[in-house]
Amino acid sequence: MEFIAALAVIAVLCIVFRVSADIIIIGALVLICLIILAMTLFFAVSFVFLITSKKCKAVFERIDKRQNGRFRSAFYRIGSENYPCLFPAEPKFVYKSCKNCKVRLNRRRGFVFDKFAAATCIFGLLFSIAAAGGAAWFAVCIWRV
Repeated sequence: MEFIAALAVIAVLCIVFRVSADIIIIGALVLICLIILAMTLFFAVSFVFLITSKKCKAVFERIDKRQNGRFRSAFYRIGSENYPCLFPAEPKFVYKSCKNCKVRLNRRRGFVFDKFAAATCIFGLLFSIAAAGGAAWFAVCIWRV
């Protein structure tokens, strides 16, 4: 929310200082392209973590906040250790308590990918690549004009 408020203040300041509308629009488009590229990079790194993780059998334990996290995550028990899922938890009714399931464990980073996190990672990467391609195509079309 603060991000949108900061953008509104910047836009008002640009108008007050009589910055051209074309420059404001180009700046907004550049900002959108940077956000899309950051999103693509995030999902690409997450996908690398996903494919380099090891398949393991786990038991769903609970949904709780991680130690330094802002969002609630699903926790899985593998052996005697509990590992959080990388992405935030889905609604609670999706998980079955004390049920064996297969997850992908990244021991070095200390998190797992459950089936929901894997789907989020794969679809997020595909859609962000498509968005980045669309943004690049739009930029080329605008540049020609």
